[in-house]
Amino acid sequence: MPVYKQQSKTQDGLLKESEFYHYRFMIKGKNHNGVCKGCTTEADAKKFEKDIKAEALQLSKQKTVTALVENYRDILTGGTPILLDDAYELSLNKTRKRQPSEALKKAKRIYWLDFVAFMHNKYPDIIKLASVQTTHADAYINHLRTKGRFNTEITFKSKKKTCTYQSKEKLSPRTCNVYQHTLAEVFNKLRTDSGLINNPFDDIEKQDNEYESREAFTEKELALIRDNANDFVRAIFSVGIATALREGDICTLKWSEIDFKNKLITRKMKKVRRYVEIPIMPPMQDFLLVQKEKAGDSEYVLPEHAAIYKSNPSGISARVKKFLEGLGITTTKKVEGRDRAVSIKDVHSLRHSFCYYAGIYGVPLMIVQSIVGHMTPEMTKHYQAHATREAKHEKMLQMPDFMGLSGVNVKALPASELDQLKAQLIDRVNAVNNIDSIKAALTVLKD
Repeated sequence: MPVYKQQSKTQDGLLKESEFYHYRFMIKGKNHNGVCKGCTTEADAKKFEKDIKAEALQLSKQKTVTALVENYRDILTGGTPILLDDAYELSLNKTRKRQPSEALKKAKRIYWLDFVAFMHNKYPDIIKLASVQTTHADAYINHLRTKGRFNTEITFKSKKKTCTYQSKEKLSPRTCNVYQHTLAEVFNKLRTDSGLINNPFDDIEKQDNEYESREAFTEKELALIRDNANDFVRAIFSVGIATALREGDICTLKWSEIDFKNKLITRKMKKVRRYVEIPIMPPMQDFLLVQKEKAGDSEYVLPEHAAIYKSNPSGISARVKKFLEGLGITTTKKVEGRDRAVSIKDVHSLRHSFCYYAGIYGVPLMIVQSIVGHMTPEMTKHYQAHATREAKHEKMLQMPDFMGLSGVNVKALPASELDQLKAQLIDRVNAVNNIDSIKAALTVLKD
C-alpha cells in the first residue's frame, strides 16, 4: 500500500487530514505500519517507508534467540511491531473517554520523546515498543527522580523569538509521576496492537506527591488585599473567595452560568470537566449585580480577564503576584532539592482559602466537596443528592464577607428583594429605642 495521510473527523463533522504521512506494508505475512516521522511531502514519505521496509526485512532474517522470542510473541498475541518513535502519535488515534486538549497532547508528547531519547542513547538496540522491559522503564524513572529530564535542552517561543536553554532542574515527585503516568498510558493504549504481554511501567510504584501546596490567605492578608486592591485584582478575589473556582474558571465565567432567581452558579470546570453548583451568597450577588452593568453586552462576567486569559493565561497570575508582592505578601518559597522556587500564594490560593475558612466556620465537608468538585463523578452525584441547594445556602451564610462586597449597590437589587430588605430594616429598627426618630430617618427607603 502506498504512503497515505490519515483522516479524522473534527468536532464540526468535517474531515481533517493528519499532518504527516503514514506507511503500511507486509513482510513475510507480518503487517508493518506507522508514521513517516517528519515527512510532510509524499516523496519524503516514500523514502522513509523504503528505509523502514529495508530495516524490517533485515530484522526478519535474524535467527537470534531474541528474534525468535519476538516472533513467537507476535504470533501468540497477534501484535505487529510498533517503533518507539511512532508510538505516541499512534496512541492518539485510540479510543478514549475524553479527548485531551491540544496543550495537553503537546505536553505529553514532550514526556514521551524524552523517554525515547533516553532509550536511543542508553539502549540503542531497543527500537520497538514490545521490546521495552521493566528494567528499561525502571532505569528511565530512576533517571527522572535523581537527575531530571534526560533531554535538558528546553525550547520555548515568545512573541518575538524562540529561546533555548539547558535545564538541570530536578523534578518534583508529582511531576515524575505525571511522566510515568503518560508513558504507562501509551503502552496501555497500544498493548494489543504491538503485542505487549506486560506493561513495563506497571510494577514501578509511584512516589508520594510530596510537594509544597498553596497556602490559604490569612484573614489579615485578605483585609489588606481588600483595602488596597485595584479593580482588576478585586474582581478576581471577589469571585475566587466566594466560589472556590480555579483561575481559568474565574476568568471565563459566563452570565449564562449565573442563575439570579435560584441564586446559583452552575459551571462545568475547565480542568476536570465536571459540573459544580455553587450557591450565590448575598455579598457575591451584590458584586454580580454591579458587575452586570459594567460588563455591558459581554457574555463573560469579567470581560477584561477573559480576554487576557484566552490570549496569555500566565498574564493573570503575573499581575496578581506582582500586586501581592507589592503588599509584602510572600508568593513563592524555596524547597529543598528544587532549583526553582514554588508558588505558595496566588490565584489558586483562593480555592484553598475557601476550603480552609469553610471548615473554620462549620460548613460540612460534603457541602464543601460538592462545591469545589474534589470527588469522582459518582461520589459527587451521591453527595449532591444530600447536599441540597437549600442546605448549601444555609451553611454558606456562615462564611464571612472577606472582600467587603455587601451593600456595594443596594439600588441595583431587584424590586422584590429591595422591598424585602426594607422590611428587614424596619423590623430591626422596631427592636431599638427612640423608634419614632429612627423611623423618620428611614422614611427615604419607603419612597
